[in-house]
Amino acid sequence: MSYTRDEIEELKNGMKEGGKEFAKTLIKFIVGIFVIVAAVVLVRTFAHKLENQNLAIVQSFSGDLEVRRTAGWWFQPWPTIVTYPKAGMYRLNAEDGDSLEILFNNKSKAALNAAIGYRIDGASDETIIALHQQVEGDDEKVWQMVLTALNTESQSITTKYDPSSVIGGEKFDKMVEEISGAIMHNPNLLDHGIDVNYFAVDGRPIPDEETEAQFARQKEADLARRLAEAEKQKLEAETIRTQAEYARQIAEQKGQAEAQMAKDVQSAEREKKLAEIEAQKKVEVEKLNKEQTLIQMSKEKEAAEIEVQKQKAVAIVEADKLREVAEIQKKTELANLEAIKLRAQQEVERAKAKKQSIDLSGAITEVQKAEIELQRQIAQYKWEGIAKGLAGMTLPTMLTINDGAIKNGNAENSLDKLINTMTLEKITDITSKNIVQQTKPEATKISGKPTN
Repeated sequence: MSYTRDEIEELKNGMKEGGKEFAKTLIKFIVGIFVIVAAVVLVRTFAHKLENQNLAIVQSFSGDLEVRRTAGWWFQPWPTIVTYPKAGMYRLNAEDGDSLEILFNNKSKAALNAAIGYRIDGASDETIIALHQQVEGDDEKVWQMVLTALNTESQSITTKYDPSSVIGGEKFDKMVEEISGAIMHNPNLLDHGIDVNYFAVDGRPIPDEETEAQFARQKEADLARRLAEAEKQKLEAETIRTQAEYARQIAEQKGQAEAQMAKDVQSAEREKKLAEIEAQKKVEVEKLNKEQTLIQMSKEKEAAEIEVQKQKAVAIVEADKLREVAEIQKKTELANLEAIKLRAQQEVERAKAKKQSIDLSGAITEVQKAEIELQRQIAQYKWEGIAKGLAGMTLPTMLTINDGAIKNGNAENSLDKLINTMTLEKITDITSKNIVQQTKPEATKISGKPTN
């Protein structure tokens, strides 16, 4: 295949343009790679990440310290970052050679497997920064502070205990409780921002060789002491058994006598109890009868009082009734007196009229005139005397009225009889006196005349 010159020139020009475009693309690619590398370097230099289980002491480029507690990313140019675990757990194990050493009161020793935990994120920023400066960024030194406090507190407690009582288990729990109370939330550690929030032991104390030998000797001594104690207790038990057997025999004989005595006493007490019950029963019956009698007397008294009140009320009503009747009778008698007075006046008037009639007729003699005048005067003085006598009478305020006479239909009652009797006495006395005084002159005059 052959090309013309023009085609060759055109191909050369095309290759030149393609080379230029490739060079430009290559340059862009290299620049892009450089930018990406620079961005990664910048990100790794300025971007920082904090895990949730840690806190960080961040020292800025200017030297200022800051405590970061929140997990996540943050951007800061060229800081110095030191991280600490927020919490830690440490196991003390005799197999690893770092168990908790216990020193007893006799200078013997033992190892105790334990676990202890703490937190520092509850302290203030100033306290955490002071702790950071003290441990120089080494969190192992924080552990050393915790373990030092634990050893100090535990030895101050365990030196008060005897190894046999702790290793044997009698006072082990009490000792552990005291150690836990001393190290948990220990105030000295809290001052440095360290809060011990967990403590536990694993198993019994492990004595060292010397302590174990001493403990073995003590166990042998304790065993011998216990055997001797057991033998002593056996002898005491045998003595007690013999004494018990003897006491049993005595007790049986005594018991039989006491049983018979108790039986007799029980029978006597039963009789006494029955007698007391019977006496109490009689007392209760008498008391009941007395109460019933008192109740009956009270009822009768109430009935009598009611009857008296009733009679009193009836008497008051009857008295009021009699008083009203007396008032009515008094008014009636006064009316009768007025009628008697009126009739007397009428008699006088009739006598005067009769006299005038005789005077006018002139048909009567002097003797007749004297007789008529005498009759007139007698009638006048009679009725005037009756009126005056009744007017001057004082009637009794209390009268005894015979209701039987009224009920039987008798016309007169006691009041009528009294009035009539007193009226008759007054009339008789007045009439007799007036007639004598008034008739004496006339009789003399008449008798002095000559008779035909």
